[in-house]
Amino acid sequence: MEQGALNAIPQRSRSLIMEHHVILTLGRSGSNTLRDMLNQSPEVLNFGEVLGEWNTIRKLQRKTFLLPRSDEAFLDWVLYSPTFLRSVNALRSLSKTMAGQRASAKRRRDLKTFGIKDFSLNFRRYGLTRYLDARPDIKVIGLVRENVVDRMISNAMLGATGVVAARGGSGGKTRTLHIDPDRIAALLCDIEAENADLDAMLARLPDHRKFVIRYDELFAEPESRQRIMESVFGFLGVAPVTTRERMTKIIRAPANQVIENFEDCLQAVRGTAHETLLRNAAEG
Repeated sequence: MEQGALNAIPQRSRSLIMEHHVILTLGRSGSNTLRDMLNQSPEVLNFGEVLGEWNTIRKLQRKTFLLPRSDEAFLDWVLYSPTFLRSVNALRSLSKTMAGQRASAKRRRDLKTFGIKDFSLNFRRYGLTRYLDARPDIKVIGLVRENVVDRMISNAMLGATGVVAARGGSGGKTRTLHIDPDRIAALLCDIEAENADLDAMLARLPDHRKFVIRYDELFAEPESRQRIMESVFGFLGVAPVTTRERMTKIIRAPANQVIENFEDCLQAVRGTAHETLLRNAAEG
């Protein structure tokens, strides 16, 4: 392991910190909702994304020499630094209290596991694909969205609207997209490659260190969601709590109702495996 923040923390001090976990996933896979449900437990704190250049903590690391310079040491610091943990929990608790949600604030002494969520793409981009392999103390929650058409559409919708997630029961008219038929095959191939890379990272981890969640199972219905969440809390070694899904899907219609030029896209991939994927997506 590279010399960094983790090595700077005495072994005895590290042993006094709670357990650690990482949500390993890909964009548009429901990870914001999963993180929100995990954080509904008083014993769990998941900070969220840290590797993407758009994140505040990442921008601070890039601009100041007070934080570890290498990506590996930076990730160690985020996960293992007691100072970082105390700071983010204090800021979160202050924010919740000021928003009138004092009951959602967490006491440091109650926390049993601290973690982040990030994308397998970012681990690869920064040369960290073996990071989790080398840290057997970190439990990994893999969140996989296998439907490549749904992920492609969700990615395109994010790019077109900038909406990451909707809260509450927002309804209304279905948003539509125009997708370049000449690019549809490449877009689907990119999603397939990303899914394969995530699967490979998860496959290398021993079973006792990982808990894999399928997107379609997690968001099928409230009962299945609660069963899965109870299993996740058990995997993390904390007491189960009843969770609420406070974010809703941006897209809730079949592919042919969302892609306004669906037939053109279908024609562009006719005779390939992608044609079958699109037809299945049109059936909802």
